[in-house]
Amino acid sequence: MTARRVARVLIDSPLPQLDRLFDYAIPPKLEADAIPGVRVRVPLRTAGRVVDGFLVELGESEPTPRPLSELESVVSPVAVLPARLYALARRVADRAAGSASDVLRLVIPKRMVRAEKAVLAAGAPAVATVEAESAAWASAVIGAFPGLADAMTAGERLALDAPPHPVALADGTTVGGWAELLAAAAVRTLAAGRSAVVVVPDHRDQDQLAAALAGRVPDGALVRDDARQSSPARYAGYLRVLSDEPCVVIGNRSAVYAPAHDVGLLVVWDDGDPLLAEPLSPGVHARDAALVRQELDGCALLFAGHTRTTDVERLVSLSWLRDVPAGRRASPRVVLSATREGESRGSRVPSAAFAAAREALRDGPV
Repeated sequence: MTARRVARVLIDSPLPQLDRLFDYAIPPKLEADAIPGVRVRVPLRTAGRVVDGFLVELGESEPTPRPLSELESVVSPVAVLPARLYALARRVADRAAGSASDVLRLVIPKRMVRAEKAVLAAGAPAVATVEAESAAWASAVIGAFPGLADAMTAGERLALDAPPHPVALADGTTVGGWAELLAAAAVRTLAAGRSAVVVVPDHRDQDQLAAALAGRVPDGALVRDDARQSSPARYAGYLRVLSDEPCVVIGNRSAVYAPAHDVGLLVVWDDGDPLLAEPLSPGVHARDAALVRQELDGCALLFAGHTRTTDVERLVSLSWLRDVPAGRRASPRVVLSATREGESRGSRVPSAAFAAAREALRDGPV
């Protein structure tokens, strides 16, 4: 008896007993389409029905007295679940005692047929080339923070107090200095031929970041990922992220899982904001998912904010994160702690308290 080729499928179900890979035989008519990462439909004997799933990998299985069930169909030829995303979802789910399918449901949008056909018809995206002027601008902005450029290149884990002052852009738009800094970091990463993923709490932060990146990132290389997008737009953006061309992804908490090609930089802005805490099972905070992803990808990880949470400060004290020296016009450091559930963590510092802390800094640490 010889081994036979099988498809190992992750069933899209929150049930813990189904949170593993199941072997299915591949019928001859699906041999060409059954590739790792595609959506499939498979029979589930225990439920007596056909369910959705992802073909995670191909393997070989020894023959058994009981024949394997066969794949029912391949839903789409597009491999929406790359191996790097499954590895991340599996690691995050195991860490949070959840299921991988729950994590993937946050990341992979529902299939939109028209959007998929349009993306496939357009072919591969253009090469993302950063102009020399934009690269020089990025280097100048990052240069205000000693050692930041070298730390990013080395793939270090960093904590940074971002500048609070506003910055006027070339078109007259005003954004926070933090947005200019993170945009510069993303542009520098893209200029090096690698992708950057920037996670922010809400659409207002995304708008500032997008304004700072406008004209600095080539057309088609900037991908937004947030719940305000229409389903076709979000799915089309996801397909762009899956391509082999590097890009810059900006989005809310689920963007931390964006399977961009060769990620060189992962940024989490204002990790104390409650919007970065995932309310759906398994309830993994974007900060924790970022820490797991950095270990897998080996990319640079940057936590930035006007205030520093106790979670990040603890990681700095344990030398798991390295503190980046403040640049010019930097803000005084304020560490927020939580006394009761939901209190203080992620809240904005009142102006009176911020002014008092700045005044006290003249005499020593606060």
